[in-house]
Amino acid sequence: MKNIRKLRIYVSQKLMATLLLVACVTIVSCDPSIEALEFELPEANSQEDLTPPSAEFLASVGGDYLTYTFSNLSISATSYLWDYGDGNTSTDVDGENTFPDEGTYTVTLTATDNLGVSSSYSEEVVVEEPEVLPTLIPEILEAGFDNGDSGDIPTEIDSRDPWRNDFGGVIQITSSNGYYEGSYGAKLPTAGDRAGYQVIGEFTPNKNYLLNFKYAFRDQVGDDGKLYVAMVRPMDSIEEFEDNTVEIVTYTESIAGDGALLTGSLLFNSGGNTSLAIYFFNELDEAYIDSFEITALD
Repeated sequence: MKNIRKLRIYVSQKLMATLLLVACVTIVSCDPSIEALEFELPEANSQEDLTPPSAEFLASVGGDYLTYTFSNLSISATSYLWDYGDGNTSTDVDGENTFPDEGTYTVTLTATDNLGVSSSYSEEVVVEEPEVLPTLIPEILEAGFDNGDSGDIPTEIDSRDPWRNDFGGVIQITSSNGYYEGSYGAKLPTAGDRAGYQVIGEFTPNKNYLLNFKYAFRDQVGDDGKLYVAMVRPMDSIEEFEDNTVEIVTYTESIAGDGALLTGSLLFNSGGNTSLAIYFFNELDEAYIDSFEITALD
């Protein structure tokens, strides 16, 4: 019986201690004046940001001088705000903006991560209309072959000289059969072993040009004759022809017929070149070419 009584007393004492603890907690929570038991909660973003964002971009001119594109080079960011300095903004990853006019604009990119940490990068963009340079028209020496062949006719200049090359025999000069315009024209015999080549300079890069000329075939070996006219980058050997060809056109006797002087043309873009070369040759039948002329299309 004594043991049972002691157990009841122990349980009662423990229950009393629990009730007192609950009461104390209740009183403390209701009484703000008890500062000793207050708990401080962590502030927002108090966790250390081990990989903070870093904003950066690269600006480049787009299709016209007013339009710029901006490549986003930021790291450790998840959202972006572009301020283009002209009132326009964007939240795209990469930026693009058409400015209203010439001037200097401060473009700012703000990059933010998921913890709310931000980084800003600014750069001045100078918008100005580029100077439009006149398109250069290169000179073709002996374009009409009108000084003739000094080996047969005394003249100051031999029309063949500017066209001499290491890619075939020297072209002939003709003033017969009406296969020319003006006083003389160039002749390519049936054997196809002669060629004309002339480097001409002073091209404006990345411009469209049109090379016009007159040509004809003489029916000596059926109707299989071909005439090739190419614009090529300057070359030292015939092995470079394929790789150096900018543009080429082929005229066939079966379509052009023979005995008539026709107009041919070759459209090409100068690309990054300031000098190019005209290269022409024939195959399978006698051909004539004359009156080269270059014009710019834009």
